[in-house]
Amino acid sequence: MQSEKWLSAIKVVIFDMDGTLYQEDTYLDRYIRYLLEGTAHEGETEAAIGLGRAIRAGEHEIRFGQFYHRLDDLWLVRDGAFFIQGHTWEGTKVVDEQAHGYGTVSAQAPHLIPIGDPWGIATALNHRYKLPEQNLKAAFDRVRKEMVEEAAYPFICHTDLFRAIEELTAVEKKVLMTNTHHESGIEFTSYMGIRYMFDDVVFDANKPIGLHSYVKALLEQGYQAHEMLSIGDNPWNDLHPVKQLGGRTCYISPYPSSDPEVWDLRLHRLEELEQLMRTIQESITRRNMADGEDRAEAHMQEIQG
Repeated sequence: MQSEKWLSAIKVVIFDMDGTLYQEDTYLDRYIRYLLEGTAHEGETEAAIGLGRAIRAGEHEIRFGQFYHRLDDLWLVRDGAFFIQGHTWEGTKVVDEQAHGYGTVSAQAPHLIPIGDPWGIATALNHRYKLPEQNLKAAFDRVRKEMVEEAAYPFICHTDLFRAIEELTAVEKKVLMTNTHHESGIEFTSYMGIRYMFDDVVFDANKPIGLHSYVKALLEQGYQAHEMLSIGDNPWNDLHPVKQLGGRTCYISPYPSSDPEVWDLRLHRLEELEQLMRTIQESITRRNMADGEDRAEAHMQEIQG
């Protein structure tokens, strides 16, 4: 990471929140349990929880980086812009011609759920069991409340990472963008004590579309694409829109992923993200000092000449 000279050109850093600024996945078992509680599928709870654990561990055909097609109840694998493979929840492969028939990711986008993090597993299960959206929201809100309010289910705040973000003063803009709805977003940023660290905080961000629009607006303000770095754990939501526009990307996730894209940086742990923040700060500071010395030397030569 120390050799990444392009880091010294970064002026804007865009952070995802869940799975990026904290790493916690024990909620998923409870999330699935609450989702199926009181429904006709409650008897399948333990099997669904086992499936969620297998996906997280990379021990199932369903993997992070794939897409769930909510209309056809199938999992699709992409290569570039096109789908090349597909399979069922049980892992049975569909014929390649059927997968190819879905065409491009963008063409199917309204019907897709990109599985980039554990939250997406529960969303896909909600569609699999054809449950009302209010079931998903109620289970989501219940889990989120537990994470910030109940001592039995706390998640650890990585204070060294937060300090490194706070001390990242060499960039011009630090942005927090999350698809989490406004109320829960405020609760989580307050719990972690991080909201003040960012120049801009966007809840209900509607990524990936919202991120694409945000970056385009920055480009119109005069920022160059290579001066922006997006950091997140969900490639399709957090990274693809920025890479598409020429920006820099950092994928952070502790899970195995089938996403075929190559990112500028691939991290696994929060400690690595902390180090990245410090490296960016040091890289920009050194560059600014060198630029200042070059200008001073040029000025002296002009006077002496």
